[in-house]
Formats: sequence, C-alpha cells, structure tokens
Amino acid sequence: MKTLEGHSTVNRWFWAAVAASALLTVLIAVLGPRLRTAFVLPVDEGSWFYAWQLAHPTFWSRFTAWTFYGLHQAAVWVLVALAMREKAHADRMSRINLAFFLVTLGFSLLHVLQTHLWYDGLAQDVPIWSSQYSVIVMLVLILFLMIPRRGIFLGLKVPLPERALAFVQRWHGLYISWALVYTFWFHPTEGVPSILTGFFYMFLLFTQMSVANTRAHFVVGWITVLELFVGLHGPAIALINTNNGWPMFLFGFLFLFVFTQQFGFRLHWAARVLIFLAY
Repeated sequence: MKTLEGHSTVNRWFWAAVAASALLTVLIAVLGPRLRTAFVLPVDEGSWFYAWQLAHPTFWSRFTAWTFYGLHQAAVWVLVALAMREKAHADRMSRINLAFFLVTLGFSLLHVLQTHLWYDGLAQDVPIWSSQYSVIVMLVLILFLMIPRRGIFLGLKVPLPERALAFVQRWHGLYISWALVYTFWFHPTEGVPSILTGFFYMFLLFTQMSVANTRAHFVVGWITVLELFVGLHGPAIALINTNNGWPMFLFGFLFLFVFTQQFGFRLHWAARVLIFLAY
C-alpha cells in the first residue's frame, strides 16, 4: 500500500511540474507582444545570426543576465551534487526533488522578469552554436545511456565498456544540468514560436531533472518524448530562419525514433513494420 501511495505521489508531482511547464510557456507567450515595442533589436543577418538580442546592450542587460545565470547554475549544481549522494527512492519525492522544482520555478519567473526589464540573455556575449551544441551533446549522452535498453541501431545492443557507462551514469547530471541552465539563459523569454517551443522543451527537461532518483526519471516513454520533442523545436527554428530546412530536422529526428528509439519499447513486429512504412 505504501508503495502504491508513494508511486501516486511521484506521479502527482510529475504532472504538476508538466502543468507548470505549460503555464510558464503560456505566460511567456502572453507577455511576448510587449517586447516588440519595448526594445530595439538588430537587423537579422541570416541563419547564423541571433536576432533576439539588443541592438545596443547596456551594463544592466549584461550584468543581470550573467548574474542570474550564475546563481541559477550554482543552485542547480549544488542540488545535482546532493542528488548524486542520495540513494534512489523510486516511489517518493525527497526534499531535493522539491528544491529542484522550486528553484526551477523561481528562476523561470525571474528570467521572464529580467527579459521584460533588460531583455538580453547570454546570447549577446557568446556564439549561437554554443547553445545548440550543448543540447546536441546532451542528446548524444542520452542515446549512449539508453544503449543497454534499446541498442544503437535497429535494436542492436553493442557491448559498452563498463567503466565508461558507469562514468556517464554517475556524472551525466552535472553536464546536462549545465547544458539546460546555460541554454535557458542564452535566450530572452521571447514569445515567437521557435523560442517558445524551445522554452517549453527546457521546462520539460527541468521536470526530468526535478524527479531525479525517482521512478519517473527512468520511464522510457517519457525519455523518448523528451528526445522526440527536438523534432518539433528544430523545424520551428528552421522555418523562421530558412523556410526550407525544416524537413531535414523533422525527418532527421524521426529517423532516430524509427531506427533506434522505438526499440526501447516492446512492440509486436507488425507495429514496427507500420512505423517503418509510415516513415
């Protein structure tokens, strides 16, 4: 009975975090139009130029972006370090999980406020590829961690060096938490579709972080949803930047699902054939 009650508690917290993710995204979307007239942005210079930054940055725009990012990063790393020392608790939420949730909520609201007062994120001072590749490396780490469950291609499970797998399992939280917080503060909380889908994705990834050491953190279906969501965010960016590069992103990420990620599920062979045919 206690296990069932604990499982229910974890589920409630998980869905509360997902709901909070959606509400925060709606908040950004609702407030977004105000930014069009409040700040002067530079002329877009192409796909490798990041347009959502001030044309004339100020001391306070830089200071607040980097200071709040640093505080957020430090808080998350402390929690990750504590979570690494904590024993797994599949069917209950710990104080660390609650702290993850509150830190995410607090700094998310702070980021919205910071954008509407000073606008700039970290993008003013760092290259656009730094944010993109930090997330790409995160996705590669997830693929690596999931090899024992679903293999690397068509369900083929290649043998992995035990020490390498154990190292990534032990330390992946520190890197992924950096990639998330860094990317989160790279962007202002703009309401345009490409950035909006990115923030919703960030909030979902923060949700995954907030349920560390619980059963919810290891649900294969949920992990796969997080991997697949990039297949929506990537095309959204491509549509705005190039108008013709979105199929590459969409079908590229679908390729990963068809040839790798679907093998994390126990499906009938006919279902797998249908997935291949649909692709």
